[in-house]
Amino acid sequence: MDTPPNPDRPTAGLPVLFVRAAASRYPFVPYGLVPLVGLALLMIVALVPFAFGEVQAVTETSARAALERSGASWATASVSGQWVVLEGRPPSREAAANAERAVMQAQAGTLFGQAAPATWVISQFTWVDDPLLPPGTLRPRIDGSGPGAGTPPSPAEAEACDETMAGLLASARIEFATNSASIGAGSDAVLDAIAAAAGYCHGSLRIEGHTDNVGRDASNTGLSLRRAEAVRAALISRGVAADRLVAQGVGAADPIASNGSEQGRARNRRIEIRTLLSPPT
Repeated sequence: MDTPPNPDRPTAGLPVLFVRAAASRYPFVPYGLVPLVGLALLMIVALVPFAFGEVQAVTETSARAALERSGASWATASVSGQWVVLEGRPPSREAAANAERAVMQAQAGTLFGQAAPATWVISQFTWVDDPLLPPGTLRPRIDGSGPGAGTPPSPAEAEACDETMAGLLASARIEFATNSASIGAGSDAVLDAIAAAAGYCHGSLRIEGHTDNVGRDASNTGLSLRRAEAVRAALISRGVAADRLVAQGVGAADPIASNGSEQGRARNRRIEIRTLLSPPT
């Protein structure tokens, strides 16, 4: 009797090319990836403590050393990963900026050489009195009336306000992108101080935009007006009443230095803030 061929057995005398796997076995994919997934999880478990332990420790050490080297004993640093939060009472705006810069630029040794461990520095300083404001220059009126558009200033009050604004704008420039009315982020500190000073000034304030003489007069006047309006919007966003602020574009009509040199042209590209002795019409 002939025996029927068994499909699970290779034919006698022929080379074995294929052997059918037992039906109870599992295919390689996806079960063969299980060890790889386990290895990846193991690496994550190993690396997370390293990142939040070793890396954070290096960041904290470098931040505290940077504060010590810069003389910022008034500041403290708290670290989460590679983020540094600075707190304290700065003696001046310059001291605060120096502390921030020192921490951000601090270097630490790594397997690949020196690197800056702090990837983000957040300042949460406490300001009792704004150090950019000359102490005692501006103060509320004796009768207790607060500043406002409907409160005309006395000549002495207007002079004190103008001197304070001039001092603020002389110590720190409001920076704009070239041929643009976009205010740079580096101007936040001086805008904060101007807004604080405006809270002590009485009456309305005129924000004047000035340019150098490069370019056409019409273009310069338009650009200076847009920049004055940008400063006005920035002060309004900081709490100064909109009806107290007027923007004016002067262009190149009122230089304070010669336009014959780059240094002089740079001085002429400026913002000035003056007190109006009567409310704007």
